Amino acid sequence: MKKFYSLIMLLLLCVSAAQAKFTYWGYGDKTISSQNGAATAGKAAIYIPAELAQCYVGKTVTGVRVGLAANVQSMSVFISTDLNGAPIATKEADIAVAGLNSAVKFDSPYTITGEGFYIGYEYKGMENALGCSSLTNVSGNGNWTNFGDGWVNNGVSSKALNIYARIEGSTLPVDLSLVDVKDIAVKEDTPFKITGRLLNQSASKVYAYRIGYSIDGGAEEFADFESTINERSEGSFEILHNGVYGKGKHSVKVRLVTVDGEADAYDGNNSATLALLSTNISAVKRVLMEEFTGINCGWCPRGIVSIDQCVEQYPDNFIAIAKHNYYQETPEALKSPTYDYDLTGTWPYCTVDRIFTFDPVPANSLANVRAALELGTSVALDAVATFVPENPNRVNVSATAQFTAADNEANYRFAFAVVEDGITGYKQNNAYAGNKNGEMGGFESKGSSASVTLNHVARSGYGVKEGIENSIPQSVNEYNPINYSTVLDLPSTVINPDNIKVVAFIINKKKGSIENAVQVKVTEQGETAIADVNATQTPDIAVVGGAVVAEGFDGKLCVYTIDGKQIANENLSRGVYVVRGTGAEKTFVKKIVVM
Repeated sequence: MKKFYSLIMLLLLCVSAAQAKFTYWGYGDKTISSQNGAATAGKAAIYIPAELAQCYVGKTVTGVRVGLAANVQSMSVFISTDLNGAPIATKEADIAVAGLNSAVKFDSPYTITGEGFYIGYEYKGMENALGCSSLTNVSGNGNWTNFGDGWVNNGVSSKALNIYARIEGSTLPVDLSLVDVKDIAVKEDTPFKITGRLLNQSASKVYAYRIGYSIDGGAEEFADFESTINERSEGSFEILHNGVYGKGKHSVKVRLVTVDGEADAYDGNNSATLALLSTNISAVKRVLMEEFTGINCGWCPRGIVSIDQCVEQYPDNFIAIAKHNYYQETPEALKSPTYDYDLTGTWPYCTVDRIFTFDPVPANSLANVRAALELGTSVALDAVATFVPENPNRVNVSATAQFTAADNEANYRFAFAVVEDGITGYKQNNAYAGNKNGEMGGFESKGSSASVTLNHVARSGYGVKEGIENSIPQSVNEYNPINYSTVLDLPSTVINPDNIKVVAFIINKKKGSIENAVQVKVTEQGETAIADVNATQTPDIAVVGGAVVAEGFDGKLCVYTIDGKQIANENLSRGVYVVRGTGAEKTFVKKIVVM
């Protein structure tokens, strides 16, 4: 009889074990690298907040799984509700090596009560072994460390650590984490892909899911996927969008809506927001001429004439910055101390892309600009600049670089300059007056002190000498655009903010040259969506029955609000709209007012 009961108990234990399910829950993926600044010994932890723990009440944490960047001499795992207090449970690992280790199981499991708790490990080794994943610690709960000076939450700028709770139970909730939703930079009105990954932190397979997304707070759109994601595994998705009209920054919210037709168990890891920079970016080479000049320099009219002729000859591929620095005779209002790049020479002198340096006689300037253009470029560049709302003395600028080839030892940096056009009230010394020194673009017909309108005047520089450190990573490739945003403070010397432009350029530190440049007008926030909308000839536009029609045009009509959101071409209310027509032989953009 005793043998019979023993057999029954053994069978029950086997059934119980067979019914128990498990999963690993954490903030990181399975990619492992060492964390900068970590030590050869220390502690690491992640925090499971109460709102997440509530999903697992009654389940047990039976162990902790750890990913290490190097072998260690010893490692123990722990669970605690207070990092500065005594742990609830600890367990020494038999072995711990580089990579994703098997879970170290506690002697007594911890039953989840719904209260927040920490899991982590303590290690000692010969190398920096602290493992961090490829995922950013967006929750702020995924990277706690202690290297002897107390616990530190490394925050959302860090990477999530490779620490995972092994959770067991007869039933476990279905929980997917939406991760790795990347920022996008794309030419305006060009299709792009929203991409991301889903970590299945469940003990069961997932067969279908729905992703929702909205742009700039507009109507949410949905994409349904029938794709199997195995338990404790991951899947990826991509959503093709037709494109956004309106050059500028847009915000895209992406969220996991349903899993197999049901709501996900934990909403806290189901959404992400990405930045969409809609640009005119293309691999267009633009040269940058930096001219060093002064109104008291009699020979400097040839620099003015050179720039005018280059603008006329290469209107889409030429940018100029005129730095007024003629000895000590330059008026303070024309100086730009922060534009600290300089050359030695007699005025006027200039450089094109910091490759060709010469006296800007018009023939020299045109020849050197042409030579620089023939060199081409390895990087496409675009930028957007807008005034900070309610602060006209500050400018938000975002630059995007797209390299045409991979380079793992790149040494490039962004730089920015503010220039102003249309400056009046000054007179230019003129050595060409009376045709004494030959013709010079009309200055030979002006007096020895000629009234001028100064353009391209350098007002301020930001990293113009060496570039902004760490603005472009060391490793670049042809697939991932590089975005850099900052705020520029305008100097008090700016006369008319309506006449300022931002020049963004990329310095090649290896060569000491400028790889590419772009110049953009500074606009009010939201204005970029309708820039140049009336620049092309358009058919007659009318609004009939609340919809836009174009007489004699057989292409596609799209309607946008002035901030770039596409809307249905129906039931249009009063307001200002942008109409874009795309046909086989003609494309146009026009701003309209519906009364």
